[in-house]
Amino acid sequence: MWKIFLVLAMGFAIGFFGLLKEKQIKLNCRLQTLWLMLLIFCMGVSIGRNGDVIRNLPVLGGKALLFAISAVIGSILFVFLLSKLFFEKEGKK
Repeated sequence: MWKIFLVLAMGFAIGFFGLLKEKQIKLNCRLQTLWLMLLIFCMGVSIGRNGDVIRNLPVLGGKALLFAISAVIGSILFVFLLSKLFFEKEGKK
């Protein structure tokens, strides 16, 4: 797990300090999309091969919908609160 956080921190540092040129940023965007599609494909294959998941899909689907809606609402509220907290302070300066 620490390796994931280390790689994430390295990526954050590279992005924060602007160490990538415009051409590299565009390549990074394309690579992100490619790897995301590959990840989604691999997850689909794993789910399709798992008989327990297929049999329990109706129950899992309802729970997944509930979790997805909760995550979206929570994310919207969190961003709204953070934007109120930080952007209103900047506007007052």
